[in-house]
Amino acid sequence: MEEFRNTEKNLDGALTVDLEDRRLALTPKATRDHQERRSVNESYIKESTKRILTELEKRDMQATFFVLGEVAQAVPEIVKEISRRNHEIASHSHMHVPLCRVTRKNLALSIQRDLDLLENLSGRRPIGFRAPYFSLRRNDGWFLKMLSDSGLQYDSSVVPTWTPFYGIPFAQKGPYYPDLADISKAVPRGRILELPISVWPSWGKLPGMPIGGGFFLRFWPTSAIVAALRKNLRTGAKLVIYVHPADLDPERLEAENLRIDDRIIQHFGKQRGIDCFRRILDEFKLGPIHRVFSPRLMQTR
Repeated sequence: MEEFRNTEKNLDGALTVDLEDRRLALTPKATRDHQERRSVNESYIKESTKRILTELEKRDMQATFFVLGEVAQAVPEIVKEISRRNHEIASHSHMHVPLCRVTRKNLALSIQRDLDLLENLSGRRPIGFRAPYFSLRRNDGWFLKMLSDSGLQYDSSVVPTWTPFYGIPFAQKGPYYPDLADISKAVPRGRILELPISVWPSWGKLPGMPIGGGFFLRFWPTSAIVAALRKNLRTGAKLVIYVHPADLDPERLEAENLRIDDRIIQHFGKQRGIDCFRRILDEFKLGPIHRVFSPRLMQTR
């Protein structure tokens, strides 16, 4: 336990990677039938993961990889390689679709199936989860209970701000145990720890602007992101940063008939993404969630 505490004090926050196929993670559309989605592009997963692992290895840095079940099934050797390099493996659900589009029964079954698969590939039982599209809503306490009943210790699906596609604007900005009646609120103790994505510091409980990763690493100037993250650290907060493989891919997306929102999100600031990622890795001491927040995770019951 003392080793965990010392490690936690020496790290500025957690670096997380949502491991997914960029073609299968476009803006969610109500009319899209996920049963008609294409299969995982294995070569893209291998190349994009290698790009991330190379950047981390240069800095002797570990991260948490939230892995889709369909990616683990299609490219199991990638999960094994990530684990071999001492990165944490966590679950990102089975397919990249919003939680509300899957029945509760199927969610429960898929969570257990994916945890078993990831454990078999990595040799360690995952303890964390992140919802696709950060699609957790205020009244989804039942889902957090489902996660804790499955043996998971933390969730990282809350973005405490507003965006056109996700976010819970007045949720807690730091680690907390969610009130299952309204997951934006905290309770003194709980069975699962919520780890919100870092946002631009704001006054009091007002929502901060999104800066913690994804599209926003390419949207904001890199210097502004670094300054905002440093301001977070001065408040005593630990960072939670996330990236997608597509955020670090300077090539154009190979897909036809993209809607304007998908085109903007996928192509805006492509070169800036990898440059910003490298700058963040150089400026901050980051690690996997299970190391950064280990003291709080030990308190879950």
